[in-house]
Amino acid sequence: MKIRVAPSLGGGFERSFDEAWGLETYNSETDKEETCVFAGCYGLPDFMAVRQHKGKKYLFWAGSDIRHLQGGYWIDDKGYIRLPSNGIAKYLDTACENWCENEAERKALEWMGIHAKVCPSFLGDVNKFEVTYKHSKRPKLYSSVSGDEFVTYGWYRILELAKKYDDVEFHLYGNTDHFEGAENVIVHGRVPIEQMNEEIKDMQGCIRLLPLEGFSEIVAKSLLMGQYPVSEIAYPYCLALDEIGKIALLEEPNTGRDYYIKELNQFPWVMK
Repeated sequence: MKIRVAPSLGGGFERSFDEAWGLETYNSETDKEETCVFAGCYGLPDFMAVRQHKGKKYLFWAGSDIRHLQGGYWIDDKGYIRLPSNGIAKYLDTACENWCENEAERKALEWMGIHAKVCPSFLGDVNKFEVTYKHSKRPKLYSSVSGDEFVTYGWYRILELAKKYDDVEFHLYGNTDHFEGAENVIVHGRVPIEQMNEEIKDMQGCIRLLPLEGFSEIVAKSLLMGQYPVSEIAYPYCLALDEIGKIALLEEPNTGRDYYIKELNQFPWVMK
């Protein structure tokens, strides 16, 4: 079984898709008849790769690629000319077995006519994330950003939340551009993933404020470590945004770890 990862999907994951799922990298010249997982479909080049493949096609939606399809794929370099999404969605629905990671994604895809199955993924090794939760009357929550897209990842909203919850520390990771923190908002910038993993072990949860995305790795790590993630997208064993104040009262670890170990990566293509 092969996998083609969309170039726009980027990196920053615990492991590569190939390594985590036990798949081989797709070669468009020699593997056209093989079963292939297409991870991410961000634009016309990704769609054409799917379209030209002759074997069985699994399409794994990453989250932001759904937003790209909603807006129509660009033909020009600046997005002035776009292909409507309805015809593309109809083809992908009939030609592929579609998978996504949560109900928010599933509903967005269904609205466009794509019927997808749901399963959360995690590219890391679950055994490396043991329960480390310790109660704190001054909880620490961590968040991350990709591409310095502070608005998309809700960092300005975190600044507002920090004013409301002044007894909570918010730790922000991943930025390369300057972002102004606050007394209880600590900006760490981009650090090695191993360093971030070590630092967040002693915190009480993550905060993730994207309304449409895949199953975030920081949410997965937080759950595996027995913490209490705050997520804009509703997941079992996660807290809603208006429940941040409860974390200071939660003395025992989150019990969701066993649930997610059973649920993660239950895709038909996973070879390990």
